[in-house]
Amino acid sequence: MLEHQNIRPEPIIESDIEWFQTLFKSCFCRDNPWMQHLGKTKYEAFHLNKQAFIFTYTVEDYTDLLTIGVHPHQRRRGVGEFFLKWIITKAPKAQKFFLEVECENNAAISLYKKIGFDLISIRKGYYPQSSGPALDAYVMTYQK
Repeated sequence: MLEHQNIRPEPIIESDIEWFQTLFKSCFCRDNPWMQHLGKTKYEAFHLNKQAFIFTYTVEDYTDLLTIGVHPHQRRRGVGEFFLKWIITKAPKAQKFFLEVECENNAAISLYKKIGFDLISIRKGYYPQSSGPALDAYVMTYQK
């Protein structure tokens, strides 16, 4: 497991934009909407060996997990689970977490449930598509 490999997440900074955009597209087949927020208060972004990333937005006692991605060739190796557990332990105590996940993304939903996230609602038409109707998203939450 990754915890034993001494891997540490590193901040994503503005000079990372080029490689990060490529990684984001390989994960989601679209441009990243969060890069414009790098360096702004309350936003944080981290990567693991340029193979996985997470963007968060924190206000008071809650954190929105804006996006988490793992390069397709690195999936099913525990990277996403490691990253989620890391961000949860990094946050202050009594922290609440929220995220949206596309309703058909069974792998991500299973991971979030495994970590302890609960489904609280559905957002209809949350994820726009280049063609066809926007996709629905589950809203999930986790509290320490």
